[in-house]
Amino acid sequence: MPSAALEAVEAMDRMATAGFNYGRATSEPGGWYLPTTKLGLFYSDANGELAVVRVVDARQLRELP
Repeated sequence: MPSAALEAVEAMDRMATAGFNYGRATSEPGGWYLPTTKLGLFYSDANGELAVVRVVDARQLRELP
């Protein structure tokens, strides 16, 4: 899924460039989730730095985080 991976990288880059967090909070402290077309990104936003923690196939999630 190279196109899905590129879309995920571009989404994270947009957030980092804009300085705005587009994701939704998860139950983990400091944890966020951002869905893209095919991939779901779990990431942390600590001290103004975004770090991807896990990438999942968003179409396979049974529940939204």
